[in-house]
Amino acid sequence: MTTVAHRPPRGYRTLRLPLAEADYEQFISHGELAKGPLDQLSGLQPEGLPEAWGQGYGFYGFTAPSRKQQQQRYRRVRLTATGGVFTVAPAFVMPYLSATVTEVEKAVLLMRFHVPCWVLAYVFGRDAMYWYRLQQGLGRFSVVGTTVKVPARLPQDLVADEKHSRLNGDKIYIATTAGEECILGASVANSASESALAQAYGVFAAEARAVDPDYAPATVNTDGWPATPAAWKSLFAGITII
Repeated sequence: MTTVAHRPPRGYRTLRLPLAEADYEQFISHGELAKGPLDQLSGLQPEGLPEAWGQGYGFYGFTAPSRKQQQQRYRRVRLTATGGVFTVAPAFVMPYLSATVTEVEKAVLLMRFHVPCWVLAYVFGRDAMYWYRLQQGLGRFSVVGTTVKVPARLPQDLVADEKHSRLNGDKIYIATTAGEECILGASVANSASESALAQAYGVFAAEARAVDPDYAPATVNTDGWPATPAAWKSLFAGITII
């Protein structure tokens, strides 16, 4: 009988290392010195590492040279307990290796003020689609999961409301969730109906449950629009509406 080795689900397999660009070559070139920043990361930000990290890891070679980042290589590590392999990427490189932070930080700042992508291309080079993809890529990550990594720190008391806005001329509602003085969700609903709001607020619910499958907030503070509390009741049956 042929046996097949168990392979853990891939998921997101990149670890972000807060390492200065000037120190990165040493991290790549010297294996013994490379352990220092990783061990320091486990002490400062354990929530950003896999659960099995504390059971040990070993270096597992390098990625192929990146065509996007001047043939730069990235270390890979393999967890002793699970066999999972992770790429260690420095924090000065943007997601998907699209650029370094230094190269795009000024353009990303201007995006905050709705500067068109063709203007960014005119000022900073590349083309409009590059800046559009860069901007859209920032929204692919979980808002809750990148903000609250320890289940015990998920807020028990929430505030929820809809911001009225427009998208391509059509009326929309941005279902916004906040807790512990932090915005944890902002998803678009095409109408203010219970079902539409439940779907929009459901993005927050799904991201929170990815951190803690048993997450059940105690209260949510809303205004008087009846569809909003009804949407929250459909997502969290035991929640108290304030």
